Amino acid sequence: MGYDSFRNRWVVLVACIWLECCTGASYGFSIYSQTIKTRFGYNQEQLDTIAVFSNLGVFGGILSGLLYQYCSAWLVLLVGALHNLAGYAVLWLFLTGRMASPALWELCVVTCVAMNCELYYNTASMVTCVTNFPDNRGIVVGLMKGCAGLSSAVLSTVWQVLFPGSDGSSFLIVAAIVPSAVALMIMPVVRKYEPENCEIGSSRTMQFLAMASVPIVFLAMFLMGSAFWDANSLQGDRVEFAIILVIMALPLYVAWKAIAHERTSTTNSKLLEPLNTKGSSNYSDKYCIIEYANCSLWRAICSLDFFLVFFTSAVAIASGVVAINNMSQVATSLGYAQQDITIFVTLISVAQFLGRFGCGVLSDYFLSKFEVGRPLLTALVELILCCGNLLIIIAGTFPRALYLGCIFIGFSFGANWCLNSITVSDLFGLGHFGALYNVVMMGNPVVSYVLSIWVAGYLYDKEGAKQGGGQCKGSTCFNLTFIILASICVLATLTSSILWWRTKHIYRKRTSK
Repeated sequence: MGYDSFRNRWVVLVACIWLECCTGASYGFSIYSQTIKTRFGYNQEQLDTIAVFSNLGVFGGILSGLLYQYCSAWLVLLVGALHNLAGYAVLWLFLTGRMASPALWELCVVTCVAMNCELYYNTASMVTCVTNFPDNRGIVVGLMKGCAGLSSAVLSTVWQVLFPGSDGSSFLIVAAIVPSAVALMIMPVVRKYEPENCEIGSSRTMQFLAMASVPIVFLAMFLMGSAFWDANSLQGDRVEFAIILVIMALPLYVAWKAIAHERTSTTNSKLLEPLNTKGSSNYSDKYCIIEYANCSLWRAICSLDFFLVFFTSAVAIASGVVAINNMSQVATSLGYAQQDITIFVTLISVAQFLGRFGCGVLSDYFLSKFEVGRPLLTALVELILCCGNLLIIIAGTFPRALYLGCIFIGFSFGANWCLNSITVSDLFGLGHFGALYNVVMMGNPVVSYVLSIWVAGYLYDKEGAKQGGGQCKGSTCFNLTFIILASICVLATLTSSILWWRTKHIYRKRTSK
């Protein structure tokens, strides 16, 4: 197979799948958060401050969007790899005592640099694939976001194989090396191709995308099952890791079949040419809703519809971030062991995949068959998130509710990442998608800061002080926090419903084109 065989949108899709499957180290924060707390003697409010800084790289996200729009995907990947390697390496040096103990603000800055490398990876992979498959954006965004949701479970498996029996600090070595290596490896491959030379929206394209998704769905089911399979041996972990590698290689076969089909097609006989859209949005206007065709970046940001997407995304994703980042402390306060916390992390990771991928596919289906706009599905997802928070509240009385709550929270958290991203591309097209997508994410760290520091951390430490100081025990440590999270999810449901009401006629026009 020559070099030209790799110049194809299907190879790009597989490369991005691999990248997204190892980019979510930030979702594994619970693995090493207790180590940070013990190593530096932090209280819960200080630990939540560090967790919040993992989401404060919003300006890095805007930079990645602008770099993508005016430069190229390979540069975005390179910057992301350097961020990733430097940030996690320094974090590991701090945590293992190889560097002098940092001040809290220093640790926050390093955490911000490390964990926000994902913004570069996500921009490069998702925007490229959506551009290459513009009429299949639901399943493509769902697949990319779904793989990102699985990544913490994949990385934790790698960690258990390479560092059996070690504490959470060694997870940072895996987080530093694996994503950076994959990003550098696929850097020459990831690029956009002319949609005119592709079978845009064809049934065969959808079939191949569905075939490429099957192994990833199977991977999610496998990881879900392995979360409850306690191998208790290095050999068992190695077998699990080998199975993961085999499953992740399967989309290559689908790519090979799709490439063969497109090369033999009478309408696609010539080699796909790279697409050059730096700084231009004209090419994507035919895919966006007519009200925002050819609109400028600033006009899109200032519109009411964009504000509704922004607000819904900020509130819903921030509440999910707070719940996920505090899951280790919730489980510990209820008497669960470290092994159980790893299970919760895996459940959240797999549920995120199901939410991201499943809602991406379902949103395409409901839009094409029933003319249902994606904001309505988003509103339903917020209600699921609300139920997940309520399940955490009753977990002190019904312990198994914590497992179900992790699944609900993970599913709705992942679905929000997917649905809000697709909604932005639906309304405003693909020309400014990279920048707009990252602007939408700006509200998340602001809200999560308030909820983490002034709500979750403050209430946890206050309850711990009532119990004599130290580690808080019992369901009272987090009950009020999750009541507040459930309440703001109801508010997110309301704003998403308003957006659906405002745009439902527009979605109907879109499906009739």
